Amino acid sequence: MPRLVILDMDGTVFRHKNLWLELHRRLGTFEEGRKATEEWLHRDYAKLVDVVIHGLWKGKPAQPFLDLIEEAEYLPGAEEAVRAMHAKGYVVALVSSGSDLLVERAKRELGIAHGVGNRLDIADGIITGRSRDATGATLWPVRDDKVPAAERLCRECGCRMADAVAIGDGKNDRSLFRTVGTSIAFNDAPEELKAAATHVVDGKDLRGILRFL
Repeated sequence: MPRLVILDMDGTVFRHKNLWLELHRRLGTFEEGRKATEEWLHRDYAKLVDVVIHGLWKGKPAQPFLDLIEEAEYLPGAEEAVRAMHAKGYVVALVSSGSDLLVERAKRELGIAHGVGNRLDIADGIITGRSRDATGATLWPVRDDKVPAAERLCRECGCRMADAVAIGDGKNDRSLFRTVGTSIAFNDAPEELKAAATHVVDGKDLRGILRFL
């Protein structure tokens, strides 16, 4: 049975820590967005989506978001680390509460086959404010708890969660760290995440995690 490495994206593969907060800056909604994130991110993710997507960003131009996707820079060693994971026989996947467009970019450029992120709906160059598709399915499937998304990927890849490795740098990786067999807190992760991890790598070069695989 193959083993799965589940990578966070913002702050783990890419340099920025939170693409959505960067987008708030560009759209002129940073203070409102920061307050909403602090209040609702770890308490009620649906409420956060409602405040931001249906409220603050609805009707805003999409170009600043598309620029962020194009400008995002990889952390040192990202390409080499993913290549080494593949060489070791791991299946590599991205599970991120960040943008699905950035997930797709990383998959394409790093040769990663699997990944899931959240979709900012855009039509005619404008952020629509919609958070569900025509069938009613959410466009924001990765919430504060990443376990459900990771479990779906495990089923798709034929892997067991108990054999999986999770690598991340944020508080929303905690529940996933407690579910997988091996977990690596990376890139100056908060103490709460380090406490939940089996290993800690404080540097910003993703190759630093390889000694634990």
